[in-house]
Amino acid sequence: MGVDTVTVTVTTTEPVTAKASMSAVTLEESRTGSAESGSVSTREDGLRAGSAVGRLSRVLLMLVACLVYPISAAGHPAELERIEILTRRIEAQPLDPRLYLDRGAAYSHDGEYALAMTDLRRAAQLGDPVFAAYELGLLHYRKGERTEARTQLDRFLTRFPNHAPALEQRARVLADLGDTQAAVADYERVFAVTQRPNPGSYLSAAKLFARDADVAPALAMLDRGMERLGVIPQLQQYAIELELLGGQSDRALERLERLSSVLGDGPEWNVQMAELLIRMGRVKQARRHLSSASKTLRDLRRTPARTELAKRIVAIEATLVSP
Repeated sequence: MGVDTVTVTVTTTEPVTAKASMSAVTLEESRTGSAESGSVSTREDGLRAGSAVGRLSRVLLMLVACLVYPISAAGHPAELERIEILTRRIEAQPLDPRLYLDRGAAYSHDGEYALAMTDLRRAAQLGDPVFAAYELGLLHYRKGERTEARTQLDRFLTRFPNHAPALEQRARVLADLGDTQAAVADYERVFAVTQRPNPGSYLSAAKLFARDADVAPALAMLDRGMERLGVIPQLQQYAIELELLGGQSDRALERLERLSSVLGDGPEWNVQMAELLIRMGRVKQARRHLSSASKTLRDLRRTPARTELAKRIVAIEATLVSP
């Protein structure tokens, strides 16, 4: 089954799984500039060069502002430059809903929620309101307005039921609203319409089951993800946690051993293996893994993380009794 394709800008939040699309505005402006360069007089070239210098100066000023005033100028320079380009295009084409949609998405991503809401509502007035519904859903979610976010995402998905980013975003909203069953259903839909889903989607779905102390379906969801994507450390590590939670130390050990083929038997893996073996009462084996981890760390360049790991090894060894 195909994935719906719509002409909207996709932006995401952090664990976000969807890739943000580049604004057509920036690309179009670039093409326009290159097309005009060969058909104007030298004087016009000079004027454009001056204009380009002016634009560059404004961008540099914004960069300096971000450095000098980091609290008030929280926006990312690239995002601010994009907003500036969109603003100039809107001045030239004030009735184009796509421009307001793109700028509203940029404002939303940059944390300028009031400006984002104004632009997205304007886009909905000038064009088809459904096209603005996805970005409005994201905006409401970022503002902590879960019910309003669900309303907008429902509206968008009614028209575009196979739009994976919207499905995944609605799953997060539904999870926050406590509707686990509906959230899992949306994740299942994401898996059905996406060729290679993000591992984080399987992790999120598994955590929904585990939230209700339902370990078996959570493990099944993680294993489904790894059957499809291969052994993913973040999925296997959570599966190990769940196995231990369910009192299945042997199964946790098997999963950790499989992780060595992906991560290698580095110091972190050896320490984790030692901790698990200690939990199982296999102290002698645990000591061997701790010794291996210590030896490897001595041969590696010292970093804060490795220093902390070395301290962790010392603390573990201090708790051990003779085998």
